[in-house]
Amino acid sequence: MRGKELNNQKKTPKPILLKIAPDLTNEQLDDIIGIVSETKIDGVIATNTTISREGLKTDASRISEIGAGGLSGKPLTKRSTEVVKYLSDKSNKSFPIIAVGGIHTGADAIEKLNAGASLVQIYTGFIYEGPGIVKRINKEILRTM
Repeated sequence: MRGKELNNQKKTPKPILLKIAPDLTNEQLDDIIGIVSETKIDGVIATNTTISREGLKTDASRISEIGAGGLSGKPLTKRSTEVVKYLSDKSNKSFPIIAVGGIHTGADAIEKLNAGASLVQIYTGFIYEGPGIVKRINKEILRTM
């Protein structure tokens, strides 16, 4: 590339997205909507890992031994979808939402899209289901949407 082409590339703005926790209250989510509107950032990634241990079958003493790090995967599915829907509905779909949290099947991805997500992102599901998860999810989305 020539110098002029490099200079033009450097001026291209890069999208900035805000990644939020599923542990936020509705009032805090309202604040997020305001922040996105005020700062004009490009969208939200909903949601990160949770500090909640609600609904886990593992004994509390064992969880204490393991540590209190962020929890990901299936325990996040419901709350992540609730956060996506809340943000989408309350903001009148005014910004893109990338849904992440508990996506292990095509049905999980479709649920997030129906809740208002623009895109879905897979982490834990990819680890447990392997790379074939992407093809399975895409096939189910194409078949049902």
